[in-house]
Amino acid sequence: MERLFSLLTERDISLPLFVTGVGYEPYQDHVTRKDGFPNYHLAFCEQGAGKLLINNREYMIEQKTAFFFYPDVPHEYYPVTEPWSLRWIIFSGSGADILLNAAGMNHVEVFRLNSSEEVTFCYKMLHKILLEKRPTSMLEASGFLYNFLANINKLIETVTPEGDTQLVKKLNIITGWIKNNFRKDISLEELAVQAGISSSYLCRIFKKAYGISPFTYILRCRINAAKEELINLPDKSVKDISLDTGFNNCSYFGTVFKDYEGCSPNKFRGLYSK
Repeated sequence: MERLFSLLTERDISLPLFVTGVGYEPYQDHVTRKDGFPNYHLAFCEQGAGKLLINNREYMIEQKTAFFFYPDVPHEYYPVTEPWSLRWIIFSGSGADILLNAAGMNHVEVFRLNSSEEVTFCYKMLHKILLEKRPTSMLEASGFLYNFLANINKLIETVTPEGDTQLVKKLNIITGWIKNNFRKDISLEELAVQAGISSSYLCRIFKKAYGISPFTYILRCRINAAKEELINLPDKSVKDISLDTGFNNCSYFGTVFKDYEGCSPNKFRGLYSK
């Protein structure tokens, strides 16, 4: 058993993200927290099996499975087979919620890992950094954890809430299809067909995950492509770029571009010209 907690200064607490502790439980006990836990909590199973009860759901936590919950969410977990070995990372900070939402972790409670080695490496690095207790240790730990959480979706194989659909997989199908087809006219119904869900459900899970509608996401893909063409293809006309990136009307393209970038396409191009 190893449990290491951070020696936090006021400077550390002011960071957008800071690690409050890490731990390894080779024989995880039964834990019940009726009022939840004060920090963000990420744990992953290295051996054995246990159960997690949270938000009126029940999950089996086995090897290469991780679970995550926000502060103050009541939960309970306990071993089913011994030994049930868990590694955990707890953290906090004013920017944690924003980062987790951006990483798509706002609706994830339990997930399978396609690479447990990377999670173990993250834990061991944080343990090493915090153990040194240098004045700059928390700054280093904060940056390391931030990078790990920002890229955690790459490690997620399957979301496994009992009785629910695999939201991350469906969202990845939708966004991947948009990125390959945003230059065409795309209907909401067409997007829903790609994911095998209804249009209303698509809008609901997309807005929950990304904070914007599918149509807004399509517009942003088009604007992003237009920005690249404006800079990389200086001889290409704005009208041709607007048509090439999915805008049927050059005037509408100019209006949308200014809404997003704060300037006209020509002015944007001028910012990068010699």
